[in-house]
Amino acid sequence: MAVGRAEATRGPTSFAEMARLNGQYAHWHNLVYSAAWLTGGLDLAALRTAWRVLSLRHDVMRRAYLSPDEACTYEEPLTEVDFHTADTDAEALETMRVALVGSAFRLDAVGLSRIVVVQRDERRHLFGIALDHNITDLTSWNLLVAELGELYGRALAGESIAAEFGRADSYQEFASLLRREFAGSWGEKCRAFWLSYAERWEASSPAFSVVGTTEGEPSLRTVRHALPKDAHHRVGELARRARATPFVVVTSAVLAGLQEVTSASTVEVGVAHHGRVLPHTARTLGQFVQAVPMRLDGRPGGPLETVRHVFAQSLDAFEYAPPFSVLGQYGDQDPTSVSDGSGVLMSLDQTGEGFHGSPLAGTRAESVALEAPAGHGLVEPLVLAWYLDGAAPELAVRYDENAIPTAAVESLIDAAAGFALSDAR
Repeated sequence: MAVGRAEATRGPTSFAEMARLNGQYAHWHNLVYSAAWLTGGLDLAALRTAWRVLSLRHDVMRRAYLSPDEACTYEEPLTEVDFHTADTDAEALETMRVALVGSAFRLDAVGLSRIVVVQRDERRHLFGIALDHNITDLTSWNLLVAELGELYGRALAGESIAAEFGRADSYQEFASLLRREFAGSWGEKCRAFWLSYAERWEASSPAFSVVGTTEGEPSLRTVRHALPKDAHHRVGELARRARATPFVVVTSAVLAGLQEVTSASTVEVGVAHHGRVLPHTARTLGQFVQAVPMRLDGRPGGPLETVRHVFAQSLDAFEYAPPFSVLGQYGDQDPTSVSDGSGVLMSLDQTGEGFHGSPLAGTRAESVALEAPAGHGLVEPLVLAWYLDGAAPELAVRYDENAIPTAAVESLIDAAAGFALSDAR
């Protein structure tokens, strides 16, 4: 629920914000959300106090946008707990769906967060949080949920937290410093690296050549490929021998798999870089993640040589991680002439937003799936997610059947898994 506005201060947007405000990710769903049934007592006053204190601590929770280049931060919280009651579970679910995800956030509006409680009875509530993707990434989501739980627990125990207005590290300060750094020598190095990177591949992103028609609504399918129980160890062993990281191993595996499936010499996959490159950002809430393209040109050799080759490339790619769209603001490069993944994205051990365990003290949580108006949005036609932690390792692939033949996806899975689990001989 949005609340009244107060005084605001202005400052520059970050590059991640600017990219979205310029429409670079217009095809992405902008709702980051989760909902759960909570069984147990819920103290609404404690929750409202905790949400207010959290919103005062973190300036990104009070952020709004004046243009792609300028943001403003309000002094007072922009949203508060939205409370409803319902007589049936079905009514509660529909009330939550409408209140939490019934409409997308508008980037030209004030208030980019929602927190909703629907009470069924004194011991059972439906609880949900939604944030606009422009003010959060997965790390920030997890930090927010954990901090809200900590504040709620303290308020529930009788601590007076209402006066705790100590501010966390500022997202606005990060955005301002990032702009200053990019205007200096670091920015010159960034521009030089990415312009050279683009020119090396003739300023165009290699196509995933098995892609078919993308007309009409996506037909989404997820394939889950079980990996051996020792997959984590085997990927780690290849990383150790290559003096790289497990993330680079699975990235190399996808690139090598794309080469095998497409018969193309040059292939590309987009990966997410954490973007927290400046001091005091480890626990700052906000949108930091940058999509970074990783490419493989030719065949350096076997798995060991390929991993070393990709690792060497990743060092500079992650060092100079601002998105290509930034180059269009500061140089002559056309930001549309290069991409950040050619329609293929990859992640490692990212579980997505949610409430892990119970988000609020004294309750037991049971997750609820809520369908947003336009679905959750297919980020790209092909998304590969490796899950190596835990007792049941797997490679999950989500794709658009209208764009990519299932047989090609299955071949890619086999090739990538075979590479990642090889003995590197």
